[in-house]
Amino acid sequence: MADQSPSDFGALVGWTSEMTGDRLTLSLQSVNRPPPHKRGDVHKQVYFMTRQQAVLLGNYLFEMAGETKPDFKSRSWLARLFG
Repeated sequence: MADQSPSDFGALVGWTSEMTGDRLTLSLQSVNRPPPHKRGDVHKQVYFMTRQQAVLLGNYLFEMAGETKPDFKSRSWLARLFG
């Protein structure tokens, strides 16, 4: 694949995700210059991954940040709803 962005690094400024069949589409937005930003300064990269890859990536990011994963199973559905 050809590299369409001017650089391979930047500061993460946004992301979106959506399920596409049995795959997850993760879109990352980054900038490589200080603010104020113009529309053309935001670069977007799209990644497709399986659910398992998404779980592994999420767990890895929790570990790297020194955080613990949320424990949703121990809270009742009512507690989660009004969280």
